[in-house]
Amino acid sequence: MTLEKVFAALVNEGRIELTGDSVLAKDLRFHGIEIVGDEARLPKDVRLLEPKKILERLRPEASEWLSSLRLLAHVESTNQCLMKMAEHAPIDGRVLIAEVQTGGRGRRGRTWISPFGRNIAMSIGMGLACPSSGIGAVSLVIGLAIAEVLRTVGVRNVELKWPNDVLIEGQKVSGILIELTNHSRPVEIVIGVGINIGARGLLMKGVEHEVADVADQIPDLSRSVLAGEIINLVHLYCREFERFGFRAFRDRWLDLHAYQDRRVVAVSGSGTIHGICRGISLSGALLIDDGEELIELIGGEITIRKG
Repeated sequence: MTLEKVFAALVNEGRIELTGDSVLAKDLRFHGIEIVGDEARLPKDVRLLEPKKILERLRPEASEWLSSLRLLAHVESTNQCLMKMAEHAPIDGRVLIAEVQTGGRGRRGRTWISPFGRNIAMSIGMGLACPSSGIGAVSLVIGLAIAEVLRTVGVRNVELKWPNDVLIEGQKVSGILIELTNHSRPVEIVIGVGINIGARGLLMKGVEHEVADVADQIPDLSRSVLAGEIINLVHLYCREFERFGFRAFRDRWLDLHAYQDRRVVAVSGSGTIHGICRGISLSGALLIDDGEELIELIGGEITIRKG
């Protein structure tokens, strides 16, 4: 029996009899599944994603743009799945959401853990009518969209960390992974979004640092409602980014910047920079004042932490 078969059965039936496979049972517990005797059960606190509810939340312009919405019980990576689709057909307007990812990815190849039914694990295919050289700031725009959706539903103390993390009270609650599928116009990208919603207890068993969780503040938040609102704002902001570039978002991003005018350490392959963070440029570069000059960091393998 495979993880995929078990997750599908949990979505369809709420339970499945196992075959005494202790390794499989251990994997299922890691992903937040209840094991009672030889039976795997859908946890009582998990409410499955509802496609109808997601579609009902869409604004007319987002609904018109959407070409397909697929809800999956299990996938290794929603981004990887959509990237494979892009090899054969346009992906603009395609959205994938999974109850669980077993091979989710973050920046720099890191693993993004998403327990079953306690997260948003979403990938959005988006076409952009701008040159591929101009999309470097898209991850900041998407981060702003996620932060503003969370604030709209009532989450407090939401902040942004350059280039693609959303924080609650200084701890990461959401990560974004942008992948380019082609360099021609219109450019198509895959926008990967991961958000913790009821996952923190499980995540703390597998990560070495503190994480935040939306459900700590809003325990009854519907993931389906949240997914619909994310699609709305991501679509809207991408259309605005096509027309106006990052300058239309910069001030709002800075309003939520966790490290604005604070001492930071930037670590990259070329060395370490100590200084005071002075915000971001109109192109989306991070600005650090090291006492002698204002240095622009433009992505790549860079880690930012408090000084």
